[in-house]
Parts: sequence; C-alpha cells; structure tokens
Amino acid sequence: MPVTTAPDLLDEAFYADLDGMHETFAYLRATDPVYRDPVSGFVGVTRHADVIDVERRASVFVSSRGYRAVWSPAEDNMIAQDDPGHAEQRALVARRLTPRGVARDEARLRALIDELLDAVAGAGRMEVVDALAAQLPSRLTAELLGFPEDRWRDIKSWSERLMRLDSIPRDPSGRVMQGVISAIGEFQAYLDEAVPRFREAPDDSFISVWANAQVKGCPMSDHTIMNETGLFISGGAETTRTAIARGLRAFCDHPDQWERMAEDPATVPGAVEEVLRWVSPLNQMFRTAVTDDVIGGTPVQAGDRIALLYPSANRDEAVFDDPFRFDITRHPNHHVAFGFGPHVCVGQALARLELRLLFTEMSRRFTNLRVLSEPVIERNIFAGAVERFELGFDLR
Repeated sequence: MPVTTAPDLLDEAFYADLDGMHETFAYLRATDPVYRDPVSGFVGVTRHADVIDVERRASVFVSSRGYRAVWSPAEDNMIAQDDPGHAEQRALVARRLTPRGVARDEARLRALIDELLDAVAGAGRMEVVDALAAQLPSRLTAELLGFPEDRWRDIKSWSERLMRLDSIPRDPSGRVMQGVISAIGEFQAYLDEAVPRFREAPDDSFISVWANAQVKGCPMSDHTIMNETGLFISGGAETTRTAIARGLRAFCDHPDQWERMAEDPATVPGAVEEVLRWVSPLNQMFRTAVTDDVIGGTPVQAGDRIALLYPSANRDEAVFDDPFRFDITRHPNHHVAFGFGPHVCVGQALARLELRLLFTEMSRRFTNLRVLSEPVIERNIFAGAVERFELGFDLR
C-alpha cells in the first residue's frame, strides 16, 4: 500500500484503510515518531515507549482538556477528569470491574454465548456484528448499567452514534452532531425515569450506584450521571464489538491458530491478548500538554493536543518481534490496547472475560471459518469499528 508520509489525523478514510494506516505508522515510527500533523496541529505519538511515557505522566499530559479529538468542556465523566476527581469517580465502580468482581458474570456470559451461538449454528453462516459481536457486549452493558436487557439494540445504536463525535468538525451536513444529540436525548429519557427510582430502591447497577453516590462531598449531579452513562455505553459496547469482529476476521487467515485453541483451550488467554494487540479497537486517545515538555526527544509546547496512536504502538518493532505476524502464542505481549497508567481502561477485565469465554466456546463448536463478505470498516476517527461482516463456518 502507498505510504501517506504526512497523514491527516482527523481523516476518517485514513483509519478505514487498515493496511495503509499501518504502513504509514511504520514509516512514522522510523522517521518522525512524534509527528506534528500539519492539518490539525495535533501531535501523533507512534512509538510504544512514548505512548507509555505520556500516559504515565498524567499531571503533564492531562485528560481534562480533551480525551477525544473534539473537546467537550462540560463533560465530567471519570475519563474527562484528572486525579483526584478521576480517581474518586472511578472508585465508585472499579471494584465491580476487577477480575474478582467480573467473575460473578461468568455464568451469565456462558449462557448468553450459548444462546447466541445456538441461534446461528444451524445456518452455517452469520452476519457477525448483529448476531454476535455487537449483541454480546451490548446486552451485558445494558445489564451492568441498569437498562432492561431487551434494550440492547438501543445500546448498540447509542454507542455507534457517540463514537462518531470526532467527525463533527468535518461534517458540514450536521448529521453526526444530530446523531450524538439524539443518542444522548434518548438515553437521558430513560435516566429521567430511572434515577429517581434507583434513589428510592437502590440495586447494584451502575446507574443506581451513581444515583446514590457522593462526589466531592455532594450527591452526583444528573449531568454527571448522564456523562458517566454515555461513557460506559460507548466504552462497554463498541470496543469489545470491534475486537470480536476483527479478531474473527484474523482467524479466517490463520485457521491453524483457531484449531490450536480448539485443541488446547489453555491457549485462549494468549489468543485474547494477541487479538487485542492486532486489532487495537481504539485508534487513539488524546491528552493535552499543560507545560512545555519533551516526548521521545521531541519538544512539545503547552497547549499541544497529543494523539496516542495505539495501533501504531501495538506494532512497534522495538517491542514486538515480527509485529505484523498474528501469533496467539506471542509472549510477552505488552500491548496498550487498553491504554496505560491511571486512565487505563476500567473495564479491561470484563472485556478479557467476554473474549476468553467466546473464543473458547466458539472454537469448540465451529471450524473452517471463512469470509463470505469482507468486514466493512466504519469511517471513524476514534474506533476501528466494523459495520458488517459475513462469516461462514462448519460445525465440528
């Protein structure tokens, strides 16, 4: 693929062309690893060590001035804050999302995976996104948040619209902005009814936790509850969906590794980590430099917006042997698909559990995975989302 030597980091088409994107990132890692985009002015960090350095120094490179390409100053969910505010809000749900906390979801997840695979087994084919990749995390996200499970299609739709936020400046039609606004309005209508109910009769759902929480000594506001809900809708539903869909596409090209999982389920956790590295569901997170500093030997200035380019870091030749080889036995595998440092993804243990259970059961049941129609990668700056993917398979 041709290398784009000066990529526009706000170009949807750049991220949709996966091969071209990776070729460009390889070029930048070798020649301009802390790259200043001449179009947007953003600073793109492409090397693994530099991504970790920025993530680790959270007091210099802050999240509170925009963790997405588009900064929404009124946003006050946990990820839009720096410590101590970030840590205080994160702590409200963090224990529920530890490996021990998500273990309580295993039986429910196994039953749900069985249900989804049973529904497609007889056909020998499926449209992966609707039948599996979106439905599994959306149904689980609905339950965790406190929505009725049968509203999983709403969760899916809201997530899709919220994930397109970064395209607003390049969308003269206004459709993206309207989509974001309508998504917020739709789930806010549920919150308007649910929050008072959860205050009267609390349960262990996240909306109930937030409805009854104290933040900075005061009850959490309805505005903050809305923002936290939006964060978990998109974070819970979209990234796992992308890892499943594009992970299954990778296994179509590596049937020997799919069969190895079937023969030895002990290899599945390593396969999950390699899928996460290979796919890198999020294209980037942003930080803002609050003082003049240096990243990887390159000066940056106070006010610079820093794009942490996770797909590039996860193919860094300095960290991963033969990084363009998909290998479920790769060890060690220090990918940054979930980020790093204080803002590392709070839901990573749950995502790993979903992927581990799904790949274990699916490889046990299905063989001869094959592409019936290639995944349609959404033109999306923030996430490498899949719109549709037709997969064929045989039963064992």
